[in-house]
Amino acid sequence: MTSSVRAKMAQVEKEKKVAKREVTTTPEVVTEMVRARSDKGHYIPDDPSTSENEAWVEKPKKKAAPKKKASAKKKAASKS
Repeated sequence: MTSSVRAKMAQVEKEKKVAKREVTTTPEVVTEMVRARSDKGHYIPDDPSTSENEAWVEKPKKKAAPKKKASAKKKAASKS
């Protein structure tokens, strides 16, 4: 009987690992609406004759860079 319990526990652990793998393999693309810009960097105005709003475009959101740790301060050598 212990082997069947152990087999069930192993099966549950395998299912957890598979579910965790599925979650991590499907990355979510986060986008944000930003003002459209020309090659020179100027804002592009909206054309009212079209149904689409050309003044705003959707771009992927940048991931925040990890903050760097401050370096340790060196102790000044005492002169004797």
